[in-house]
Amino acid sequence: MPNTAKKALQVYAASAGSGKTHRLVLEYLKILLDDPSYRSKFRSIVAMTFTNKAANEMKERILQTLSGLAYPHKADRKAKALAKGLLEETSLTEAQLQERALGALQGILHHYEDFNISTIDKFNLRLIRSFSRDLDIAADFEVVMNEKLIMEEVVDLMIAQLGQPDAKELSDWMLSYARTKVSEGESWDFKKTLLQFAEILSKERNVKEVEQLLQTTYSKENYQLIKDEATQVQKAFLEQCKVVYTAVEPFIAGLKNARDQKRLEAIGTDPNWGLGKLSGPFYNATTLTILEENKWELPNDINEALLSLSPAFEQAFAAYSVLEVRRRNFYNLALLQYVAQQTKALMSAQQQIRISEFNQLISQLVRGEQAPYIYERLGIRYEHFLLDEFQDTSRLQWINLIPLVLEAISYERANLIVGDAKQSIYRFNNGLAEQFVALPGLYNPENDPNMAQMSQLFQISGQKKSLDENYRSAQEIVQFNNVLFAELAKRLNGHQALFYQDLVQTPKADLQGYIRIESLVNELPDELLHEKILSTVKEVLQDQFRPCDICILTETNKQGNRLAIALNEAGHQVVSQDSLLIYQHPTVQLFLLYLKKRARPSNPTLSKRFAEAYLQFKGDFNVAHYMSYFVNKEKDGKSYRVFDENKFYTDHFGSDEALFMPFEHLYDLLQKVAQLLGLDDSQDPYLHHFFDIAFQYQLNRNAELLPFIEYMEQNKDKLALQMPESTEAIRIMTIHKAKGLEFPVVLIPSLDFNIDIFNQAKFLIPVGPDLTYSYPSGSIPEYKAFKEKELAAIFLDKLNLLYVALTRPELRLYIFNHHAKSGFGAQIHQALEALPLTWTEPQILNIGTPSPSKPVHTEANTLFYHPASMIDQLWYPSLAFRQQGLESTAKDQLYGLAFHRVMALCPDPQSLDTAIQMAIDEGSVGADQQAEIQQGALRFWSHIEQNKLFDGVQEQFNEQRIIADFNELKQPDKVWLKTNEVVVIDFKTGKRQDKDLEQIGAYAKLLNEIFDLPVRAVLYYAQLDLFLDL
Repeated sequence: MPNTAKKALQVYAASAGSGKTHRLVLEYLKILLDDPSYRSKFRSIVAMTFTNKAANEMKERILQTLSGLAYPHKADRKAKALAKGLLEETSLTEAQLQERALGALQGILHHYEDFNISTIDKFNLRLIRSFSRDLDIAADFEVVMNEKLIMEEVVDLMIAQLGQPDAKELSDWMLSYARTKVSEGESWDFKKTLLQFAEILSKERNVKEVEQLLQTTYSKENYQLIKDEATQVQKAFLEQCKVVYTAVEPFIAGLKNARDQKRLEAIGTDPNWGLGKLSGPFYNATTLTILEENKWELPNDINEALLSLSPAFEQAFAAYSVLEVRRRNFYNLALLQYVAQQTKALMSAQQQIRISEFNQLISQLVRGEQAPYIYERLGIRYEHFLLDEFQDTSRLQWINLIPLVLEAISYERANLIVGDAKQSIYRFNNGLAEQFVALPGLYNPENDPNMAQMSQLFQISGQKKSLDENYRSAQEIVQFNNVLFAELAKRLNGHQALFYQDLVQTPKADLQGYIRIESLVNELPDELLHEKILSTVKEVLQDQFRPCDICILTETNKQGNRLAIALNEAGHQVVSQDSLLIYQHPTVQLFLLYLKKRARPSNPTLSKRFAEAYLQFKGDFNVAHYMSYFVNKEKDGKSYRVFDENKFYTDHFGSDEALFMPFEHLYDLLQKVAQLLGLDDSQDPYLHHFFDIAFQYQLNRNAELLPFIEYMEQNKDKLALQMPESTEAIRIMTIHKAKGLEFPVVLIPSLDFNIDIFNQAKFLIPVGPDLTYSYPSGSIPEYKAFKEKELAAIFLDKLNLLYVALTRPELRLYIFNHHAKSGFGAQIHQALEALPLTWTEPQILNIGTPSPSKPVHTEANTLFYHPASMIDQLWYPSLAFRQQGLESTAKDQLYGLAFHRVMALCPDPQSLDTAIQMAIDEGSVGADQQAEIQQGALRFWSHIEQNKLFDGVQEQFNEQRIIADFNELKQPDKVWLKTNEVVVIDFKTGKRQDKDLEQIGAYAKLLNEIFDLPVRAVLYYAQLDLFLDL
């Protein structure tokens, strides 16, 4: 029976493996099916999550469950579990549940566009489109996903303006910026620096700082003012030093120690702050003690004057340091401001919006507005909100949703928020888990009175619960994580410790688990670590686990790539979402060296590197042969050796002209070089993917060599070979990618995560009245506070990352914690030693007993992709992969085109032979396709006859275009008009996809509006012979 005391806002702290998705779907279905308007109730429910993948999975789960409830004989295990929950938590009977599930399913399928399960960004996009006029945005604006391309375009436009008469100020800034860098002994790369700066503009954490940046005036005059002020601060302190020196000078000669005399002399003579050295405190500890105790026996007033210089120096030097930081950053920030202004102008001119701007735009709309006004503009009122992965929600995203959720709970309508602060690993993507920790209250660090008032309403209407049962992992793994993270949580401060307040779980899975941990101070070389990983993999496979049961989790892509190569070399198949980087592959490196040589033909070093790489590629490299191409030359009486590149090209390619052939564009050049080297890229997935990247690059940008080489350099840690899953392949992925997944066996090759600020990263940090862009080092108080806060946040990030990693396994967990003497790995080791566990060896922990896996009987499933050869192609098609043993994507597409054409020419079953012949005559169908097309069409007409769909058809429309909206056309494959209904049919080839239902739903809605008749929607998957009468 339903819980009548339940509050309107339910907040669930859902630890790993606690059945979060089950609870989300259950709450959605309770709202949907327990309402008298169950056929249309879904229109007033909004469910939002973090990724498109998660949103699509939730849609699919809801539809599958509704189908299982409507047709109980088809229900799977998950649908049956949800049916049990619905019967327990609502007052519905089984018969009512079945009837309502069928009605709700039909309602969703017929109005699929109103099935509101999406990402927050997609919901925001709808809001922005509804308010485009208020925001002074074109109604047909374009959303820019790849912001880096936009920034590159802006920077290129700026570079093009340098030296132009109408860009004198920009040119002056650049020259001043260059002089500043040179005077500081730094190299400067204008484009690279600005592109790094530009990333700041898209980070939500910098919203306030960017607003301040745009309002600041950067001019030569202001720069000089800062410089003069810094000089004046130092000058004023030196004047104070001279006054003190004048008083103490008569006593200096009387000091016994020459070092003491020299120190006091420096006060009046050293222009470097009177220090007598390059840097450091004004007095060392010994001198300071002498003055404090007046051991020099100076007059009290002179001794006090000397002592006063120490705090005066600290104060003056701190002020000077701030001014110097402001001065050094001045032109950087001026250029960043210019980039921001130019980006805004470019976006406006091209009627585009960067996706990072969404939350700020929505914030402008909802600030001070009430929910009814927002709903009026949207044209629909949402009554229920279900928010998933809330720990990853950004500050602005939540603030923008608060008015809508507040209205829903004020009417005591059911709402749900699910999250887990322990799995907050996307702070770099603006996620703010503190908001989830604060629920059911509202996170309010600014102590805003309005927010505080709303927070009270949320607390009154909400309650927080913990899903503390674990259905994923074996008891040994769950209990180990309970005690380990309880110990690690002791290292967190009071605020951060709240992230782990809902930690302890009760294991529910009837599984036998095993954990093995190697932990010791020993920075193990890759070769030895890889041997340990290979040995463990062998051990697991011998226990009857399949390769696909094993997942290796790494902190970074680089670690995963090195492991992938080692496993491949050992004969294992590997599949990974982010390993197998192509940049370091020897053949790809050979092609890149060739392109570099083409781009810089006069560079002799590139000639030598290319020659060495080519000989390595051919497999006949030896030092004597390579050195034979070096010849002696003399110049100005001196002898030296040079590489005879022309001889090398002649010996190996016939001539340098044969190697450096003319070409039309980048992709053409790569194909010609491959032919010269005797390579077929379809036989090498690394090379094939490299060619694919080059082809896409020249389509989207240009075919120039240097920009492409630079693109490959910039993305060398991102461009990776992508492969499908297979039962014969071991999986490797970063821990970030593994979030939300589970695996029978997990291997973690390192726990020594980096907990420092990455690569001396710079931040926008307010210092005094101004902004600075710097690494937070030195004695500036604002920098010290920022660095302390950032390091604490990084440690929590990595602890959460560890929690995600250690909660992925179902049965076995293998950990290799070879760590440095200090750092994250060392802290994990200390925590392990504090646990009541028995170490079988000084550095090894064994928990549980390894038991063989129960055999899983599956058909052979090796679905690795192999590229189709393009040697015989007469054009440059988009590169694609095909599955070995299955029809290629291209063949599927050709079948789809042919089948659609035949069905458009075939108004009834009797016309099929005529339609096929017409399609053959016009070239739409090949002779080799005729039998397959005919069989598919006959199966379709058989389904039509069985369902009596063709009875009573008065008029037919085949592939008839319909104007749905301004600049929007719809084209259903078949529309049959009857007296009492309309039938719309859409043909599909390939697998079922979520978007198919959305498309047919849109057709049905449009035809209902046109004919004012009920619409019967049909999807037919020709190759699958799947007939869906919706």
